[in-house]
Amino acid sequence: MVLTLLARREEVHVRLLPALLGVSGATVRRDLAVMEETGLVRRSYGKIAAARRGGELPVNLRRSQNLEAKRRIGALASSLIPCRPLTVALGGGSTVGFVARSLAGRSGLKVVTNSLDTATSLMARQVVDVVVTGGSAQPLSNDLVGEAAEKTLRSYRFDFAVVGADGLGPEFGPTRYSSRGAEIDRVMLEQAEHGIVVVDSSKLGRVQEAKTADMRSIGTVVTDSQANAEMVAALRRVGVRTTLVMIPSGVTGPRMRSA
Repeated sequence: MVLTLLARREEVHVRLLPALLGVSGATVRRDLAVMEETGLVRRSYGKIAAARRGGELPVNLRRSQNLEAKRRIGALASSLIPCRPLTVALGGGSTVGFVARSLAGRSGLKVVTNSLDTATSLMARQVVDVVVTGGSAQPLSNDLVGEAAEKTLRSYRFDFAVVGADGLGPEFGPTRYSSRGAEIDRVMLEQAEHGIVVVDSSKLGRVQEAKTADMRSIGTVVTDSQANAEMVAALRRVGVRTTLVMIPSGVTGPRMRSA
């Protein structure tokens, strides 16, 4: 939310942020501390400015964006996975993290993931059999990528694969900021009988640098009810089952449509 504001202004007085963003001073202070630490903003003389424009945000910041939508998307997506012994691939990202939380109590489930955060969520209740791939750690996403991760994933056949996206549209399919992250998601979808992409509505219609897969690799997209109706219709026309979870107005939380 702070970076969305800075995308329109070169700099902003810190004291004005709570009113401009409609959040508490404590929320502003917390977010600014994280963004300064990760080099996203510069602060001086009571003002802040973006240190860089665009690009991927650290996952600890993305978790607080569109929070209610992601929570409900995660619950709905998990309900699409039957309650029986299955092998499932889960990718990284804040929305997939909520899928993991909803699946954490499922018995008979084996989950293979390249995401350290997803693995942590799944292990919280000590019920799911969790396999973490090898690979090189990506500091912004807390995901593991590279040949070791791909090799692990290719050694399995999955009943379901659930991945996120930084952009999604009927023409380009799901896309990511990172080409290495996109390759991991592609392998998960290739190895799965059923592919599910989970995205909040702010990602629809956006195209990022790295393509994950063609739309024909995806069976279902789960998003929220604030999605653009024309975009949803276009996804359905290309044969993708698109499921919307209802988000009542006034409970969505801060939305971030661009970095």
